[in-house]
Amino acid sequence: MVQRFSDECSRFVPASDILLMWLTHQSYPTLYAEDLKEMEGDMGKVVTVWESVKEKEVKETKMLWETAFDQPYEKAGGEIALKSEITASVKSPVHWEVSDTDVNTKYKSMLPRFLLEVCLFVKLNLATQQNVKWEFLRLRMLRGHKELKLDKSISNFHYDSWQKSWNLCCEFGTKGVVLEIFRQGGHCFKGSSLQGTVTFHWNELLRAPSQTLEREVSQQVRIVASITPPVQAPYLLKCVPDRVTDDSGAMISDLILRMNRYRPQEGRWLSKTVLDHARRECFVVRMRVGGGFWRRGGETPSPVKWEDRIIEIREGSWSYVAGSIGRAPEKVIATATPKEPPEQWKAAWNFSTGDELMIGWESSTSISSLCFYLGNQASPESSVKLLKGRKMHYQVKNIKSESKDEEIQNQNEEDEDGEEDEEEEGFVTIVRFTEENPTGKATALLNWKLLVAELLAEEDAALALLLCLSILISVSKMKKEDLGCLLTRRRLKEAKLGARDWGSVTLHPSSYSSSISSPHLQPWYWNAKAVLMGTDGADLITRQPALNYSPVEGSDDLYKRGILK
Repeated sequence: MVQRFSDECSRFVPASDILLMWLTHQSYPTLYAEDLKEMEGDMGKVVTVWESVKEKEVKETKMLWETAFDQPYEKAGGEIALKSEITASVKSPVHWEVSDTDVNTKYKSMLPRFLLEVCLFVKLNLATQQNVKWEFLRLRMLRGHKELKLDKSISNFHYDSWQKSWNLCCEFGTKGVVLEIFRQGGHCFKGSSLQGTVTFHWNELLRAPSQTLEREVSQQVRIVASITPPVQAPYLLKCVPDRVTDDSGAMISDLILRMNRYRPQEGRWLSKTVLDHARRECFVVRMRVGGGFWRRGGETPSPVKWEDRIIEIREGSWSYVAGSIGRAPEKVIATATPKEPPEQWKAAWNFSTGDELMIGWESSTSISSLCFYLGNQASPESSVKLLKGRKMHYQVKNIKSESKDEEIQNQNEEDEDGEEDEEEEGFVTIVRFTEENPTGKATALLNWKLLVAELLAEEDAALALLLCLSILISVSKMKKEDLGCLLTRRRLKEAKLGARDWGSVTLHPSSYSSSISSPHLQPWYWNAKAVLMGTDGADLITRQPALNYSPVEGSDDLYKRGILK
């Protein structure tokens, strides 16, 4: 292409995949020199890694490529990544971190999560003579996010060039994308009739050359779909309230009582179920609150001492005996035990993983004064830090900044503001320091108020869950307020499975529009409350029917004294 169109283009701008192959070729200098003997004069027109490019040069390169091959110039994972003098490139909201190790394979209940990037390009067919003014193209997913419907008017597309219509990051479990052409039959998009449909399956694309396929819809529109190979993504875990359990792990219930031949259930533990991104049950987390048992006549469970309020994590899902009543799995994989803190700290916990958590605060009325220390008895010199807020690649920046200078200016203004943003409350970033990463690497993001964790494969899920629960219990006790639905003792109703599964689809900022406002198409930590607690960010408890607790489980006062006092 460089030789063929050398006179028609001032400079050729390589896409990132072409640039990578070029650099790889250059790493073999003898072969490179031999292969490019006939092109020595033309290679000076190709933009190199450190050069800036002009918008005109990018457009010329794209047009020449499409003229030569009748295909889009860019592909998924192969966008033009060189600096432009006019606009700053928009970074992907997904941090593509590939790890060689996965410490969580020891937990059979955890399944890995895989992400791939998808690019969809559209070009109108020259053969069509129909008026496309009243027609629009709709994108939706095969699985995992059935609520998703992204519409674009066909009149926005071109006959003479390919247009990148959508750029998404999807979980492999979504199976594929469906594109449909509708003709409007009334106002807006209501009452529209389906004109044609086409489906791209991920497995089909993975077997295709260059992982790219072209399809035609209703003889009007040509669509090219391109994907990247799926890579393991961070684990997503969240704790949801569940029924109170006894010392053995069985839920407090008349059914369990009858199965035990009416032998009283001893001990009271607040229990939570840990779900992954696909709402599979991975762990059961229990917090000991009371001892003794309940009997008619006045005998009731009583709160245990602070040092006996241990946290335990059991691997696996509930063994249900009837409906939502069941027993916790038997295997305990980790525990946390409160202890007397040193003088300069307010709370301390010993973890069975060998780690020790210290929590401090200057004022009991302000969460912003919290500070943390995580040490390990085996290695006195701490190689891990707990940073308040969303740090490093989890930091949320203004994606709507029109230029890089504006983004830097906004960041400087944020740094000068000494007060912690309310949106950062509850977030803690785990940063580990190693020889490979002497400046630190963020391996997990926790939100202890929502009991949510996103962690890389190299970070232990049990440690992340222990940190969330320990911090939440300690801070709730400090403020004498339930900050994370600890006192809720029933499973709460959630969105229908498959409607908008957590983290199933993330839209690239370049594909945003004024009609797209769903927080479920962004990384969850950009708007955590809206994603995990409801569409409007309102407290789930206020939108649930009244919860009736049996006196056998223990009174509200028991759990308030066990958690908040």
